[in-house]
Amino acid sequence: MIKSTKIAALSAALALVSGLAFADSEVSFTNKLSSDIVEIVNEDDDSETSFAGIKNKSTFEYTSDNLDAMLEMTFESKVATDPKNPLDADDDKDYFAIGDGGYDFGDSYIEFRPFEVLGIEFHEKVFVAGSYLPVLDDNVATGNIGSDLGLLIRPVESLVFGAGLDFISAFGHDDRKPIFNFGLEFANEDFSIGGSVRNVAGDENEENGTDELAFGVFTQLKMLEGFEFNLGFAYNDSVEPDVGAVSGNLLTAGITYTAESFWLGLDAVTNFGNSDDLQYDLYSGLVAEFSLNDNFVLGGVFANNLDFESDDDKDIAPKFQINPYVTVTVEKHEFSAGVNIFFTTENTSEISFPVYWKYKL
Repeated sequence: MIKSTKIAALSAALALVSGLAFADSEVSFTNKLSSDIVEIVNEDDDSETSFAGIKNKSTFEYTSDNLDAMLEMTFESKVATDPKNPLDADDDKDYFAIGDGGYDFGDSYIEFRPFEVLGIEFHEKVFVAGSYLPVLDDNVATGNIGSDLGLLIRPVESLVFGAGLDFISAFGHDDRKPIFNFGLEFANEDFSIGGSVRNVAGDENEENGTDELAFGVFTQLKMLEGFEFNLGFAYNDSVEPDVGAVSGNLLTAGITYTAESFWLGLDAVTNFGNSDDLQYDLYSGLVAEFSLNDNFVLGGVFANNLDFESDDDKDIAPKFQINPYVTVTVEKHEFSAGVNIFFTTENTSEISFPVYWKYKL
């Protein structure tokens, strides 16, 4: 019932604002079907192999002078015990669950601009440029100046202010405070600076699931030809690569270099040494791609996480990732295949074989 309500609400909102502008618009659609094929986990002398499942992600995006909207729908199919299904199975058998849990609407959003300087946004993530990490292919969370319900003000071409509320906000009582966010970014061709303050009320509240105050400041430098430097500081934030999370007060860096047939990306994130026994203190990653021609790319990722402490109270084994891959493009179709290997210094490893087919309209 809840998922049906979400679908109906999103459809109604799209229909409501769709009449504002359809001139000078752009439409894009991407469907990505992916799987890791099998996952092989080795620990000491034991080995376990399991089917990795299938994931499908469809993204429809519309942009125009007055309206931007994106609908993102993802479902996963996997082997599961007692999946959520109409039969409500209650036994110990394994099932191949098709879309167990239904659709996830992910980063779906709407922003419409009734006036040139004012945008009204619903669930839009508006990341400042300097918060981007190219190896992770994602942004640091406190680089987001958007909200579940908010305003975006663009008084001049290079400047944007954002302010709004996340859902599960309430007013009038100490035990339920509003989750209010604000931020800004100034950007031109060579330089940008910006950031956000998230949950200004700042009190952790187990009842409504809000987090503590968090903020981030980020800059992007593009003065050198071919290079982009993304640098930032984030308070009370978390970055979660596949090799393990790094949380706390973070110093972040993401650097890219682009040449005619070569692309290089570098990530580095540290929390200066976190006292949490289950947290890493330094994530670093490197990705390189070589374009042999317009249709054939060879690439690879190397990443690792390290813990600064070495005493008995906090001893997390360093974790490493190696992921070579090849990508082939044929008209509107993109195919990729590779090997993804994780291993630690404690004689454990994980191996999978990620593949995908992406169709882009």
